[in-house]
Amino acid sequence: MLKQIIETASGPLSLGATSETHESSKPHRTRLLAWILFVLIFFMAGIFFVVLFFTPNEPVRAQYLALIIFLLLFFGIAYALNCTKRYTIAVSMLVFSAFIAPWASLFFDPAVLQGDFVPLTYVTLSILISSIFLPTLVTSILAIIQFSGVALVLLLCSAYSSFNWISFLVYIFVASAFSMLTNNIIQRNIKQLRKQAQLLQENAEHLERLSTRDDLTKLFNRRYLTETLKRELRRMSRKNTHLGLIMLDIDRFKQINDTMGHAAGDIVLQELGKLLSEQIRESDIACRYGGDEFILILPDTSPETTLERAEKLQNDVKTLNTPMNITLSLGIATYPQNGKDTEILIKSADHALYRAKDKGGNTIALATE
Repeated sequence: MLKQIIETASGPLSLGATSETHESSKPHRTRLLAWILFVLIFFMAGIFFVVLFFTPNEPVRAQYLALIIFLLLFFGIAYALNCTKRYTIAVSMLVFSAFIAPWASLFFDPAVLQGDFVPLTYVTLSILISSIFLPTLVTSILAIIQFSGVALVLLLCSAYSSFNWISFLVYIFVASAFSMLTNNIIQRNIKQLRKQAQLLQENAEHLERLSTRDDLTKLFNRRYLTETLKRELRRMSRKNTHLGLIMLDIDRFKQINDTMGHAAGDIVLQELGKLLSEQIRESDIACRYGGDEFILILPDTSPETTLERAEKLQNDVKTLNTPMNITLSLGIATYPQNGKDTEILIKSADHALYRAKDKGGNTIALATE
């Protein structure tokens, strides 16, 4: 009776192979492991009371009680380790317990060596559990060890000649093979799903870039500018500090397109985009506003520093490797002096830019308060 109870205690863990070794699946496997350990602890506690109260005359009762208590403590420690993010140790303990339990029956129940090989069928349990949580290679090695052990016991047992050992070994082999095969197929499917998920993520990121980036200059576009400037102005308001806005465009850009072609104009825009990207700080935002107009958002920047940044751009643009030497007209507006919302601040910078161009270009103009 005790033997049947212990055999039954092993039954609930005969699960299908659903392994996923990728790091992103770890939280799911951690929860699965927690549930398995919880069920095991609850089930072993029930078996303990059954053995304690309903098998008073069994000769190996004390040994089985000791084994159950040991397993309760063992699973409890594994559960605690899993809860404290020591997943690998907890899994190793679970697989080890499933691995060693069938062989422990050889010492607790002499009837096993007399031909009652039913407890040894549970060697497949460790293989099934391993296929859930461990890589296929580890599961394969474990299956070879278990199969070799069963074969050795059958060869050394006195009941060898009277037992249908071929069918028994075939069952062990087939159960192990199907477990590993299923595990391998599921892992391949998961790998394919992971690739598809990665591709979807890359496509989503590409679409996000397309929606916020200018394709030619790789700077942020006008849509991103509007949304970001609103956010930055709210942040500057909370911090009670300044924000600089520089609007600039290329002097006589139409002449470049007309005389040298649009390909040359595109090169000029690209080179200017690179210069702006190199000039900005991590907190700054460079945007292509439209055509040959660009805007720089400079958070936490005083009017004086904004002017210095504009002057540096005006000088550095002369060093660009472009089909034609270019100059810039720049209009400067600052928060809160020239506007406290997005629309007014951009209009202030635009009016300043218009005055700079009206002076003949290659000039910096400040917005009026």
